[in-house]
Amino acid sequence: MSIRRFLCLIFLIGSLSLTALSQSAKPSPQMERLRAHLLELVNAFPGTMGVAVRDITTGQTISINGDRLFPMASAYKIPILVEIFRQAEARKFSLDDRIQLAESDRTLGSGILTLMSPGLSPTIKDLATLMIILSDNQATDILLNKVGAENVTATMRSLGLKNIRVDRTTFEMIRDYLALMDTSAAGKSKEHLMNRPRLDTATPERVAQADAAFAKIEKDVASPLDMALLLEKIVKGEAASEASCRQMMTILNRQQFNQRLPRYLPEGTGFAHKTGTIGSTTNDAGVMFVRGNPIALVVFTVDKRAGRGEVEEQMGRLARVVYDLFDTVK
Repeated sequence: MSIRRFLCLIFLIGSLSLTALSQSAKPSPQMERLRAHLLELVNAFPGTMGVAVRDITTGQTISINGDRLFPMASAYKIPILVEIFRQAEARKFSLDDRIQLAESDRTLGSGILTLMSPGLSPTIKDLATLMIILSDNQATDILLNKVGAENVTATMRSLGLKNIRVDRTTFEMIRDYLALMDTSAAGKSKEHLMNRPRLDTATPERVAQADAAFAKIEKDVASPLDMALLLEKIVKGEAASEASCRQMMTILNRQQFNQRLPRYLPEGTGFAHKTGTIGSTTNDAGVMFVRGNPIALVVFTVDKRAGRGEVEEQMGRLARVVYDLFDTVK
């Protein structure tokens, strides 16, 4: 065979492969029906909602506002989790290393460690588990300071995810939010903010202004589509080693806050996920297993004009629509 005919054959094979890939990525009629249902729910949502649904087995994906950047809030603990396991693989530390908790580690927001007496010595894996299943901010900040926010973002870039970035500790994130309601909070220490009285200036109007301003800060943000792709890489063992990814999935599957996307799923449905909440942001991102088939489902919201309970209710209904579609597909 001549060189010319060989190159032509290679070009033809490549063209056929690209065509097959394009056709496999084309949404099926069922996915188009799902898109129509989700569009109705998103349009009816009192605020701005971004949704990404990805069938990890087939690669079929639909999204609404899928490329828009949203604040991740505590959903950013998923990329942090990935970096923890990758650095452990690189032997920068062991997951079994113990870290003694100090009084200075206490912080604002969710979790249980800040309620415990100093002196506890959990392992890094213990802290990673608490970071995910109870959204523990103290555990998160200890771990993020250890692995480095810039390294988390760099890892996302190395995985081809251009729309996920991690910039701040949870304390810094919360302080930035509080400063939008009261400028005196800017630059203050954890001790100062933890001991301050409730803000008298936190009127509904001031809170709404702070929510809107915070949502525009391009730090600790992600697009629903890139978060769905990150979850897929964890499921497929591509975000780190296969063994590490299995451990990450085990942790995500032990999530204790299940009042959002898993709210109306049938009992026993596997859903490995992480929620996130700050200001007008109410998020949930995870992998739903329907008949054993993994479906990445990400819902990010901002500018909500309803109570958190109502938003969680709508998120639960949306997830059930997704579940029912995949449950009926043969």
